[in-house]
Amino acid sequence: LTWEDAYAASYSIQTSPDGQTWTDVYSTTDGEGGVEDDTFTPVTTRWVRVYCTKRATQFGDSLFSLEVFAK
Repeated sequence: LTWEDAYAASYSIQTSPDGQTWTDVYSTTDGEGGVEDDTFTPVTTRWVRVYCTKRATQFGDSLFSLEVFAK
C-alpha cells in the first residue's frame, strides 16, 4: 500500500470470490502511512479491497496505490 498523507491507522485487507462476501486476510490497528508492505497467506480470489476502520489524520484515508503480488 502506498498512502497519501491521509492514511488509515486501522484497516483490513479483504478478499472476495464474488464481490459480495468478504474475508479478512490481514488487519492492523497500527498503520504507519507511507509505504506499507503487508504479508498474508496466499489465497485464490478475484477481488481485493482495503477496508479502513480508523483514520490517522483529520483528512480521511487516501491511497496512491495498492499492489498485490503472488509469492
